[in-house]
Amino acid sequence: MVAVKWSKLLLAGVLFVPLAYADSAVEASRYYEDALKRYERHDDAGAIIQLKNALKADNRMLPALVLMGQAHLRAGDPAAAERVLADAERLGAARGQIATLQAQAYLAQGKTRLMLEKFGADGLPPDARLDMLMMRGQAQLNLSQLDAAMTSARQAAQMPGGSARALALQARIHLNAGRPQEAQAVAQEALRISPRDADAINMQASILHLRGELEAAAREYGRALEVQPDYLDARLARAGILLDLQRDRELKQDLDYLQSHFAYDPRGAYLRALYFSRQGDEARARAALQEATRTLGKLAPEFLAASAQLQLLGGLAHHALGEFERAKTFLGTYLEKHPRDVGARKLMGSIYLAEHQYDRATTMLQPALREQPDDAKVLAMLGEAAMRQGNPGKAARLFQEASEAHNSADIQTGLGVSLISAGQQEAGFQALVRAYEKAPASTQSAIPYALALLKRGDPRKAGTVVEGIIKREPKNVAMLNLLGITRLATGDRAGARAAYGAAIKAAPSFYPAHLNLARIDELDRQTARAHKRYLGILKVAPAHIDAMLELARLDESLGRPAEALRWLEKARSVRSKDIRTHLALSAFYLRQGQPRQALDIAKDAQAQAPDNPHTLLALVQSNIAVGNGDAARNLLRHLVQVVAFQPERLTQAATLQAQVGDMESARYALSKALLADSNYVPALALQIRLDLQSGKTGEAEKQAQALLGKPGAAAEARRLLGEIRMAQKRYPEAIAAYREASAQNPTEASVFGLFDALMASGQAADAATLMSGWRDSHPQSRLAAHALGEAWLALKDVTRARAVYTELVRVDPKDARAHNNLAHVLLQLGEPAALVHAEKARALAPNQPQVNDTLGWVLVQQGQLEKGLRYLREAALRAPEDKGIQSHLNETLARLKRP
Repeated sequence: MVAVKWSKLLLAGVLFVPLAYADSAVEASRYYEDALKRYERHDDAGAIIQLKNALKADNRMLPALVLMGQAHLRAGDPAAAERVLADAERLGAARGQIATLQAQAYLAQGKTRLMLEKFGADGLPPDARLDMLMMRGQAQLNLSQLDAAMTSARQAAQMPGGSARALALQARIHLNAGRPQEAQAVAQEALRISPRDADAINMQASILHLRGELEAAAREYGRALEVQPDYLDARLARAGILLDLQRDRELKQDLDYLQSHFAYDPRGAYLRALYFSRQGDEARARAALQEATRTLGKLAPEFLAASAQLQLLGGLAHHALGEFERAKTFLGTYLEKHPRDVGARKLMGSIYLAEHQYDRATTMLQPALREQPDDAKVLAMLGEAAMRQGNPGKAARLFQEASEAHNSADIQTGLGVSLISAGQQEAGFQALVRAYEKAPASTQSAIPYALALLKRGDPRKAGTVVEGIIKREPKNVAMLNLLGITRLATGDRAGARAAYGAAIKAAPSFYPAHLNLARIDELDRQTARAHKRYLGILKVAPAHIDAMLELARLDESLGRPAEALRWLEKARSVRSKDIRTHLALSAFYLRQGQPRQALDIAKDAQAQAPDNPHTLLALVQSNIAVGNGDAARNLLRHLVQVVAFQPERLTQAATLQAQVGDMESARYALSKALLADSNYVPALALQIRLDLQSGKTGEAEKQAQALLGKPGAAAEARRLLGEIRMAQKRYPEAIAAYREASAQNPTEASVFGLFDALMASGQAADAATLMSGWRDSHPQSRLAAHALGEAWLALKDVTRARAVYTELVRVDPKDARAHNNLAHVLLQLGEPAALVHAEKARALAPNQPQVNDTLGWVLVQQGQLEKGLRYLREAALRAPEDKGIQSHLNETLARLKRP
């Protein structure tokens, strides 16, 4: 019986080995099911291998043929998809199941006319009919059959669920026909019908892109990718914009995605070439360009003629290789159909400038300027042409307009905030610096800059920025409140109190300052005073949600869960549309050991804000708590898409993914976090921990040593070294590392790490002394109380252990761990009440193996062997590696004389 800690279970990875079963049908089915799992996690290569194995066992297995067609399509091999789907058709696969896949394979090979001849929409089920109409419309559009394309799109719009997609296609047709206003109107109608339709959002982005509103277009493409991460056109378009905007860090993420998911696409190769060139790696850049043009050269002329994107790509790739004549051929063909494409005009204009054809460059670029009057690049290129034509006055005006288009403080501030929100921390911060330098007296630029400084751990400089504004605006309550925050961050509580007091004096109803004062009261252990402040806010503003939530938090920390629940329920009833109230209540139920209630409340929050990161995290944590690992994994993958490049959120997601055993996804989330901010310490630390968990101790130690040299990371690095030494069972060195970490930054994590190291080395007395001291300074910490109880148990001081666990269950009767360990203590003392607490523990945590073991062993010791055996068997099934549980089971079986 383990009475000290819950066990930590890691999911083992599945080895990629052939399956072997005697019966061929069963064997084929097993291969197919494994392939399906691989396909669902986007392991197309692995899925194809297993499907081939399935077909070796049963060469007439229709599901395997169809799934293989899907896998080949997604892997970029439409010819192979066409072949296996034809086999499926010959074997009698229903047309409704494979026709759209076959049509997709034809389109992907450039067999556009043949696709239109061979595949119609009549007779297909509704969903397949919708997809077929959409593909036919796209094929007709590729062939410039605009009227036919519009007919297909309108037919699609009549299908259930097809309105938004079909309208997006209609908008594309209008755009290709040179009707941007109609395109805009139709795209907006599509978004009105379905705000999260990826095609509609992508269409809106395309219109913005065409108008030269690059920042807005990038954001819209990002929205489309949040809905559908594998939306190739949106991913490529955004990457092109990021190239124009020189946002290389964000661009690299898109390029990595394209290479990993669409390695066969020549457009991704071209974009990689530009990236490598910008990084100064000309050899790799040229190789990527040659790869792109090589692939283009293999395509059928009909396919190239029908694909505007590939025409543009040909111009881009040949231009980058200096092959201007070939580039002009591609671009000329493209611009005949898309004369309003500003990007293509800029590219052709750059060729004319390079060839000293300044008149032709001006002629090419003037229409682009009419489309996008504020496009800085177009203005600069026209300025260069004017200079070369001997018109310096005109050139100066054009260059000035280009400068103004990108260098104003408000634009720089917006850029900085958006970059930081997208996870581009350093680039965003530098934009905020430029904005503040341009307008230091503007609160619009000062506030984001000060907040960024705070986040970067520089509160003193942030305070200086805020004080500069306050000198000019002494009664600006928002700035006074922010000044208090900066002072508190430096440890100056008195200064923070003064700033908050000044804000309240200037505006008595400015409640954020009241809340911040109450939080300082809590830091000073004046909990009654803090409680009174929160109640004071509610007396004046009875519906103030933040005050209710703070009261709930404070009451819970003081061991008053019923009062906390009352405040949380009241907050939710007062502001049911505020997801914070739902999330706070869900988190409370989790802490109280009521995961089902937590999950129900989290679902209520999701109904209001389905893609809010906080909502998704609450759902993940609740699903984990109820044992629904699959749901948690799916939610976490969605969360990683939703948060884009926010290092903090990505690291949170990766931590939880590791917890549920989804290590591949965890590493992907971490790669995104570190791409956004390569110095983000929590992400670096988690990466080290994942290496340690996977047995890469040497690599983990190497990275931890490197982390020691990063500013502000020494304490975390030493704690990681402590964890590594613990894994190596080098306990004296672990203790030393944790002591150094605690000395530098005495966080709960470092103190508990030291506690574990002391316990592991047999120094339970020192561990008890350490935790007693920590508990004295943190009297509300239940973790500290549990740890202290473990130390007393290790020292066989059952009297003190009993006192600790009795107090824990008194304060929180729903603490399963405390009931479990109290049962263990009472069993040692021979007291019958051990059974009462063991039964309570299992009622609260029926899935915990240690709880089942405790109840089973108590029953056995009290003479109820048969009943106890039932729980011991369950415990052994849940934790077969636990030697203590196995020992109890074996002894009970022996006593019952059973094998």
